[in-house]
Amino acid sequence: MRIKESLGAAHALAFAGLLVAFPAQAEITENSTDEDTIVVTATRTEKLLLETPASVSVQNMELLRERGFTYGTDEFRGVPGVFFRRGEGDGDEFPFITIRGVTGNHGNDTFLALIDGIPFVGPDEEVLLTEVPYGSVENVEIVRGPVSALYGRGAIAGAVNYLTRTPSKNGARLEFTGGSDDYYRVAGGVEGVFGDVSILADAAYENYEGWRENSARETLNLFLKGVWAPTDQTAVTGYLSYINREAEVPSTIPTLADGTIVDVIGGRESFLGMPPTNNDVEGFIGALRLNHEFNDQLSVQLTGHARHFDSDVRLNFYDAYGFDPSRNVMAINGFASQTESTVFVGEALVNWNTGRHNIVAGLSAERATLDEVDRWSGQFGFTFDCGFAFYLVEIDYATGALLNQNNACFVNDQLRTNAETTNTFWSAFVQDEISLTSNLTLTVGARYDAFRRNVDFNVLGAIPTDETAEGDEGAFAPKASLAYDYGPGIFYASYGRGFNSNFGPIFQWDTSQYARVERPTTIDSFELGWKGAALDGQIEWETAVFYLTQRNRRLFVSNPDPMGPSTLATTGQKFSSRGLEASFRAYPTDRTKVTLNYTYLDPEWDELILSSFGGDIDLTGTDPTGVADHIVYAEINQEITDWLSATATYEYYSDYQITQENNVQKAGAYDLVNLSATARLPGRDDFSLSVSVLNLFDNEYYYFFGGLRDSATNVTPGAPRQFRATLKKTF
Repeated sequence: MRIKESLGAAHALAFAGLLVAFPAQAEITENSTDEDTIVVTATRTEKLLLETPASVSVQNMELLRERGFTYGTDEFRGVPGVFFRRGEGDGDEFPFITIRGVTGNHGNDTFLALIDGIPFVGPDEEVLLTEVPYGSVENVEIVRGPVSALYGRGAIAGAVNYLTRTPSKNGARLEFTGGSDDYYRVAGGVEGVFGDVSILADAAYENYEGWRENSARETLNLFLKGVWAPTDQTAVTGYLSYINREAEVPSTIPTLADGTIVDVIGGRESFLGMPPTNNDVEGFIGALRLNHEFNDQLSVQLTGHARHFDSDVRLNFYDAYGFDPSRNVMAINGFASQTESTVFVGEALVNWNTGRHNIVAGLSAERATLDEVDRWSGQFGFTFDCGFAFYLVEIDYATGALLNQNNACFVNDQLRTNAETTNTFWSAFVQDEISLTSNLTLTVGARYDAFRRNVDFNVLGAIPTDETAEGDEGAFAPKASLAYDYGPGIFYASYGRGFNSNFGPIFQWDTSQYARVERPTTIDSFELGWKGAALDGQIEWETAVFYLTQRNRRLFVSNPDPMGPSTLATTGQKFSSRGLEASFRAYPTDRTKVTLNYTYLDPEWDELILSSFGGDIDLTGTDPTGVADHIVYAEINQEITDWLSATATYEYYSDYQITQENNVQKAGAYDLVNLSATARLPGRDDFSLSVSVLNLFDNEYYYFFGGLRDSATNVTPGAPRQFRATLKKTF
């Protein structure tokens, strides 16, 4: 048995002991993963979690913070079917998230983020979690499985809906968090109800030095929300969220081709790159929503959403081709980008209940603009003197020194792209929930989206130009489900299609380098599920098996037209995934809750043919990279006394493929044990202290990447043991 597997078994046994020592937290009713939880994202209608014919999980941000979780992506911990890696050249700032084994073409383009049900996708068609205003978020609903029939492009493997807080009472709160590596967070807010008007104002400031070199971050989030309900039938909600986030970007660590991690100066904490690196973003999100009920059968919702973000990013992309262990040399490409993006979204939604039908229909439009300026640094030139290099920066990983900065062909911040991009989307959708009998419900729906992109280049490939690239397409997304309600639970079967626009990043629209064929990527997913409760709600379960197929992924091949650009951006490649998700919750006493989740994923390339200088390479039948086959999550919450509660969690992720050819032994498995406890003054609920420890056993683990088809290339280390403590006072 390998050492890693032995450690996993040891941690599992230790966690089992902790389950006895810390039987769990009484805020069970606050953790919206029980039979009383109402969700809306999967169907656009309010339903109890155990009556929703889809796989849905809900995370509460306050509980996550009480348990010490502070990073973006921590909302995915413990969610069946979801695996994430942090890194690949960009440190913790740019994670890769996989839902049900679906991998993407560029960054996080396999799921759709939503803010209060409104699409939150950048103009490059990628979800940027650094722009999510976490300080304004109360709950997160995570749907696995395509939901493009309701929300359009991007919801190819699922959707993540970040729901902002809403004023509901008179009061105030103040909290302070401190922890390892100079982490602290100050947050507070006031809310009040004044007749038919409710107002909430919140502020959160976070500062963290980071446990690695060059990994500090600082975030300010201000949030103002108001609700006006002039009548029982009408409510107007508006909010404004401001975020200013400045973060350094740590580096990765090189590996040998077989995945062996290279010894580098400074070890896991070192920064190996060309400073400065940063990921800074500042912007606001505003929304105005009108809800009006004409009668018990008919209601309408009108929403306007606007956001604007300015970003300044400096990164070191790991260059696997420049790795030379004989000289202790690793390589990166220096990249800097300044962007200004503005997005407007409008949506009209109608809900009509008539007889056996519950119909939801809507129209939406979105316009996104992006001004982008990209600069590159490194040794550049395709001549004998320049070494045929593309912005190459060589680093001696034994000393950390930059080796080729004085090369005659080394450039700093060379302007390579200056472009203005406009995306427009129009859509219409309808869904009908039909009560066939008192126990049987059929849901059918469909959505059509039309989308267009226009890119105006002022500089392209470091050459001034006046060039335009255009593309437009459309996509149809159907859905259907049949649910049988047998009382304490439901059985359901569902089908859904998800699609991506396939527009991707702006550099792929360079007309001198790429000829494009526009066609959206689609996923067709089939799911069978069972949700239920027994013993008067003391036991709950949710389980689903699924099978999905993906077609028309973006594919880059040599252009068969000798008169055109060198590369053809077309579509091809077929992908499938199947798996099992199971969640079990038990409430053995009024003070105890036990949760156990298990996921099995089995994805495969049904067709994967790569273009190379030596001819096409057929990798059909291989497994995709970065997908853990087995995921286990266990949690126990215990109210020890009326004023003291505790939580223990255990996470396990199995090995995954690192290279496209699957010729490197699987690696990357790790497990974590986390503990937290919350104490309140006896007889008082207005003051609490929460303490937590993450990675209790200080497990050393890494996220593996294969930047080459046949070789592992680099890793990002996972965080060591971290301590957190939060004082909270309500008024």
